[in-house]
Amino acid sequence: MATKIPIKDEDILYEKKPDKKIAVITLNRPEKLNALGIGHYQRINEIVHSANEDEDIKVLIFRGAGRSFCSGHDVAELGVMYGMDTTGKERRVSQRARLSKDIWLMSSNGLFRTIFNCLKATIAEVHGYCYGGGLNISNACDITIAAENTLFTHPGWRYIGPTTDVWLVTQLVGLKKAKEMMLTGIPIDAQEAWRVGLVNKVVPIEKLEETVDKLAEAITRAPFDGIVMGKTQFYAVAEAMGAGSGMIANAIMHSLQTNIRYEPGEFNLFKERREKGIKGAIVTRKTHYQE
Repeated sequence: MATKIPIKDEDILYEKKPDKKIAVITLNRPEKLNALGIGHYQRINEIVHSANEDEDIKVLIFRGAGRSFCSGHDVAELGVMYGMDTTGKERRVSQRARLSKDIWLMSSNGLFRTIFNCLKATIAEVHGYCYGGGLNISNACDITIAAENTLFTHPGWRYIGPTTDVWLVTQLVGLKKAKEMMLTGIPIDAQEAWRVGLVNKVVPIEKLEETVDKLAEAITRAPFDGIVMGKTQFYAVAEAMGAGSGMIANAIMHSLQTNIRYEPGEFNLFKERREKGIKGAIVTRKTHYQE
């Protein structure tokens, strides 16, 4: 995806700690519970690529400012990122336009594949909402440490059905649990996420950052070459298990699913947003799913 979408510099913070061989990416839109748009994914992708080549970094940590790690994709941008007409009067966006965005985001050189294939150790430090793109980031990391108050799901599973990260979620939690999570869209709490293999450890919120920092420092004691070569082996094993084809399938299916037909009585996010605005659409969603 060649077009770069501008964002505020302060939306994504990057701090290097060369003396510790650690770097931290902070999602910094606390007023929106760190909801992200394509421009934010592009910026994080650039940072991860840079960190992957940086001799001062062995470990890369992902954090979220404020009350949540990430509440998912910014609802205001959903559909619009494809060029969808928000009035509903223009022709539907072509499949090729949808696919070009999804191939970048979900496979190829996109953010989630970039994190998954990063040759430095990656840790997700999650709390509050770990939804949507935030869940994808967490899943793509080597290790996830969750605060006790964390909830996990992908809102898109309710909007358009099982989609995005299907291969990786299934690998992490197993086929039966993946189907339950994706078909219902019901969030799971941190303890359940730990039981099914979605996270490595659950800690009190006040211990979260300290726990992650200690874990990162433990990793940095390993030989640099050993970390990189070891991550390369994981990369090769994942490819043998179908990671590449799984991620491409995710992109193709997401493009198709964003073009589904809604039947009477089904929740249509784009229609509700057009008629009631973002807040009104969220209220309708809560009522529809009896949240």
